[in-house]
Amino acid sequence: MAVINGFGKVYFDFGAISMLGDACKELGIKRPLLATDPAIAGFGFLDRAREALPSDIRASEIATLPEHPTVEGVEATIAAYEANDCDGFVAIGGGSIIDNCKAAAARSNNPAPLEQYVGHPEKIIGPLAPIIAIPTTAGTGAEMTQGGGIHPAHGKREFGIGSPLVRPKIAICDPELTLSLPPRLTAGTGMDALGHCVEGLFSPTINPVVDAIALDGINRVVTYIERAVNDGSDREARWHMLMAAMQGGMAISKGLGIAHTMSMTFSDSDLHHGALVTLSLPAVINFCADAAGNDKMDRLAHSMKVAGAGDVAEAVDALNKRVGLTEGVRAMGYGSNDLDQLSEFAVDCWFNNTSPRKPTRDEMREIIIEVLG
Repeated sequence: MAVINGFGKVYFDFGAISMLGDACKELGIKRPLLATDPAIAGFGFLDRAREALPSDIRASEIATLPEHPTVEGVEATIAAYEANDCDGFVAIGGGSIIDNCKAAAARSNNPAPLEQYVGHPEKIIGPLAPIIAIPTTAGTGAEMTQGGGIHPAHGKREFGIGSPLVRPKIAICDPELTLSLPPRLTAGTGMDALGHCVEGLFSPTINPVVDAIALDGINRVVTYIERAVNDGSDREARWHMLMAAMQGGMAISKGLGIAHTMSMTFSDSDLHHGALVTLSLPAVINFCADAAGNDKMDRLAHSMKVAGAGDVAEAVDALNKRVGLTEGVRAMGYGSNDLDQLSEFAVDCWFNNTSPRKPTRDEMREIIIEVLG
């Protein structure tokens, strides 16, 4: 039986951050914790969030969160939340910050350790502290999703937690906040959105509404990502890329697949998640094409503006190169040579459950070898 769920409320446009005060009032948040990392704080986005709050809302902040979300960072967020008697989270940043706040929200009414909730969403008991997500990158779509990845410690392979209860209640998507993204991060996050849309489309979960959203998101990425990479001040391109990222987050609701398994497999490094996904995508498309079916492949080819289904994987590879993502994972600096260990982890990864074709251990090994480059 198909189960088709909706998504949280979204404020979307240039200047949308000005709606933060209204969003807090909608959710009854009077003492929000503004959570971000030092780089985002340095761009002035924390100041802009404070300016958007009326005087009767007392905000606290934590601006020291790590670039990649860790259990330690989650616990520091909970400590700040409790010390300041907060009643909601405002996550300002990319997927890492939003995922950190999802995990912190899960902990707001549930005990440590965080790892006990892996694979057990039923253990996350509400009510939880509400989250307002303000993405500053255009790629992860974390503002729309009910899961997040957390590293046990820096340099350790991440685990996932999820529950409908941790999905942000409101997303404030302001393309203005993405204008400062440098070209390589624009490319990595933007192509991550493409990966979300493709793998969501491929998932055998039945949701024609989300399939249409995914196809539209794919078309936006292939139309606008080069413009955004080449000219970060291109406001039209930035608007469409943030919309594509949000659509990718919606596509994730159907499930992901082997490209995200690859990202998890290589997450015992500091390599960028989005780059890992998109560098894996051509090999995964070739592996899954027959199982995905002619209809989906033909519609994917149309959205990507290529002649036919057989050209899709090559088109993704060519687009990677045009936006500067030219290295294989090995060339990016990934160091492990233990193919047996990598294959063992990858073949058991939960993302494979919603892939149209589930690889054997030997097939997974071959995919890993191809992706490593």
